[in-house]
Amino acid sequence: MMKRQFNRMRQQLSHPNTTIRAQEATELLSEDLLQIEQRIEPAKRAAHSVSKRLQACLQGPCGSEMDKRVKKLPLMALSTAMAESFKELDTESSLGKALEMGCCIQTSLAKIVAEFEIALEHYVLQPLNKLSEEELPIILKRKKTLQKLISDWNTIKSRLNQAAKSSSNSTGAGAGPGASSAANKLEILKEE
Repeated sequence: MMKRQFNRMRQQLSHPNTTIRAQEATELLSEDLLQIEQRIEPAKRAAHSVSKRLQACLQGPCGSEMDKRVKKLPLMALSTAMAESFKELDTESSLGKALEMGCCIQTSLAKIVAEFEIALEHYVLQPLNKLSEEELPIILKRKKTLQKLISDWNTIKSRLNQAAKSSSNSTGAGAGPGASSAANKLEILKEE
C-alpha cells in the first residue's frame, strides 16, 4: 500500500501537466504517512493478539508432524481408552460395539482435527507471525527513514531558497549537491 502511494506521488511529480509542487507533494506524503502509522500499529497489535489466541486454541503441539500431533490429541487418548475397553468386553455385546464404533469415530475426528490444525498453522499462524514480527517492523523502520529524508529534503530546500533570496547572482551552488543527494535518497526509499 505504501509503495502504491509512493508510486502515485512519483507519477504526480513527474507528470508535465501536474500542478502540484514538490512542497505540496511532501505535505501530502506526510498526511499519507500519518494515515499509514494509524493503520500499522492496530494491525500489528491485531496480528499479535490473534496469533497468540489461535496458538492457545490448538490442541496438539505446534509444528509437529501429523502422526505425533494425532497421538497427543485428547480425542486420540479417548479413542485409545475406548479401544482398550472394548477389547475386554464381548465383541457381540452392545456396549462393546458402541465402544468400537466410538473408537473409530474418535480416531477419525483426531485425524481431522490434526489436519485442520496443521492447515491453520500453515495458512494463518505463520503468515500472521511473519506479518507482526518481520514485515510490520520493516515498514515502520522505512517510514521513519522516509520521514527523516523528507525532513532533510525540506531543510535543504529552505536553505536553497534562503540562499537564492540573499544573493541575487547566486543560484545556491552550496546547497545544490546536498539537495540532489537528499532527493536521490528520497527517491530510492520511495521505490522500496
